[in-house]
Amino acid sequence: MGSIVSAGVLLIGGAVAVYQLAETRRAAQFDATQRMVDRLFERDFDNALRFVINDLPSRLRDPEYAAELERSRGWDVDPDRHPELIVLGRLEETGIYLRHRLLLGDALLDFVAILILQSWEHLGEVVDLMRTSHRNPNVWSNAEYLYERAKLVRQPPH
Repeated sequence: MGSIVSAGVLLIGGAVAVYQLAETRRAAQFDATQRMVDRLFERDFDNALRFVINDLPSRLRDPEYAAELERSRGWDVDPDRHPELIVLGRLEETGIYLRHRLLLGDALLDFVAILILQSWEHLGEVVDLMRTSHRNPNVWSNAEYLYERAKLVRQPPH
């Protein structure tokens, strides 16, 4: 009888420990999600996003501007001249964290899905140029993953 009680106590203790670990992970994800939402509303990102939406299409018609992107590696271009790289970098960072389940994806996307969709749709030509220059179709793939997740969140119900 004693061993049955001991086994029950161990089982309950194990269940409580697993629950506490899950809650600790969720709390860490919540904190990381809050921080990422804050980063997506920082002034430098907001200014870069305004550039992407309002000015980037006309800037890409400038052959020298487009050529800089086509020759670039991303890190070798001045972000003051190419603010679209600030947006891409932040989307890439967010996509990495989301892909590896370090963020509460649904909560994050409730806040910023529209922002992600609009920014990525304006950045398509930049991504294509940089994928060509890198000869790598996976450049900005985490940002694209984020975009695909945002599309799923914002699809109309069937």
